[in-house]
Amino acid sequence: MNTSDRFDGSDGPDDRDLDEGGLDLTPRTGVGPSLRRRGSRRWVAVGVLAALAVVVVFIVVQARGASLYYRNADEAVAQREELGRDRFRLQGVVVGEPVDDGNAKVFSVAYRGVAVKVRHTGKEPALFKPGLPVVAEGSWNAAGTEFDSDRLLVKHTEDYKKDDSGDYEEQHPDRVPEAS
Repeated sequence: MNTSDRFDGSDGPDDRDLDEGGLDLTPRTGVGPSLRRRGSRRWVAVGVLAALAVVVVFIVVQARGASLYYRNADEAVAQREELGRDRFRLQGVVVGEPVDDGNAKVFSVAYRGVAVKVRHTGKEPALFKPGLPVVAEGSWNAAGTEFDSDRLLVKHTEDYKKDDSGDYEEQHPDRVPEAS
């Protein structure tokens, strides 16, 4: 059977172009477009995974501070052995006048009659003064005799009292006057 006989619609493939050398079957050595696309997709996936890793690390770091537990001064003294050098927040009322020893602010906080000596090396809040409740963040020192703090929070009341003496406007002229 001749190849020209098959062209008339009979069964079998049309392989006329093979006889004439029209089909090139030599392997390609260059990188095809599909390989380039796969490589760029791989870099996109790596970028997305890297961004996800950064987000997870950020959340873990932020949550670490949220997992610190408050201990009242009496609880912290009672649990001193268990707490060891672990970081926690110590709560109490500032007793006596704080002393500046050059490197740190030293003061005592008390709760339910139990006092703890605190050595604070961080920034001191503007409202910090004797008689106010504070929360000191840190840990017991190596000897377990003092609480080493690097963060101090002042707890204040939400009671705002109006000055009925009439001197308020004279003492605070920069404040916004009441609406008429």
